[in-house]
Amino acid sequence: MSSKKLPDSTTPIEGAKLARRDGANVPATRTSIVRATSDQISRADRILIDGLEVFANHGVYPEENTLGQKFVVSLVLYADLHAAGESDDLNTSIDYGAVCHDVDSYMRGHTFKLIEAAAEGVAQTLLARYPLLLGVRVKIEKPWAPVGLPLVSCGVEIERLR
Repeated sequence: MSSKKLPDSTTPIEGAKLARRDGANVPATRTSIVRATSDQISRADRILIDGLEVFANHGVYPEENTLGQKFVVSLVLYADLHAAGESDDLNTSIDYGAVCHDVDSYMRGHTFKLIEAAAEGVAQTLLARYPLLLGVRVKIEKPWAPVGLPLVSCGVEIERLR
């Protein structure tokens, strides 16, 4: 079996070089080449997921990690949806059902003291898994937060760009 090897550079006739990671002789990955700016995000299309309920084990107190509790996750997925709108083909968009299951699996499969860490992990997982994402806004609410006072929820909201 022979393994394929990428060339170190293109031929002089093509007049271009392959994208490389900084300081390494390794081709750059797609995610390291494509970067979204704040301006692109402000003009991007959005897929909205609001109020996904996940039962998971996150919290500072040992009881939260042992017993678990409900978390409510809302997402804004920034992407160019023009091709999906024209083609009516899911392969040109981001499957929000799959995203929901990925978030649920991630939240259940990890344990964090802080919901800030859970939100960061969700954002990084989605950016790595969905190449069409330009950026993601993750909001995680903790409706049963143990603060000893009546409240609707405590939460965090972060935005990460590719």
